[in-house]
Amino acid sequence: MKIRKIALLLIFLCALSARAEEHAPILAVVVPAQQTTDNLKLTPNSLKLIYLRKQLYWPSGKRIVPVNLHTEHPLRSRFSQSVLGSLPKMQIDYWNGLYFNGIQPPYSVNSEEAVLRYIAQTPDAIGYVEACLVDGRVKPILWIDNDQITLSSPDNLQCQ
Repeated sequence: MKIRKIALLLIFLCALSARAEEHAPILAVVVPAQQTTDNLKLTPNSLKLIYLRKQLYWPSGKRIVPVNLHTEHPLRSRFSQSVLGSLPKMQIDYWNGLYFNGIQPPYSVNSEEAVLRYIAQTPDAIGYVEACLVDGRVKPILWIDNDQITLSSPDNLQCQ
């Protein structure tokens, strides 16, 4: 009887986990609302290069200012996995190596509201938040939905 209860509990937890995975929030990659985006030419690969600090300037010649959520934030893990192909904890050696060359990782903040404020107040900044949190302070330029990075707004965006 105990084994059956444990088995049912495991099945329930697996189903719950799969369901949570299905409904992972869509992420929006955002820049300041006043930033012109006509010549940004942002692609999934250039986004990766920006967050690895290998692309430091926009096509206009202005320095890119990327911002991250803190390493324990679940959206940071999703973003890192989707864009960089690894979790934040796996990137420690990479950043330690760059640090000795004078290159620091993107600035980190503690919340999505902090990302929105930072982006709104920092010219040439770029960051990411849950898509439903996008407001007039920022402009979405890329979308991340189920690890797919696209230029067009997702059709299945349902904000409450």
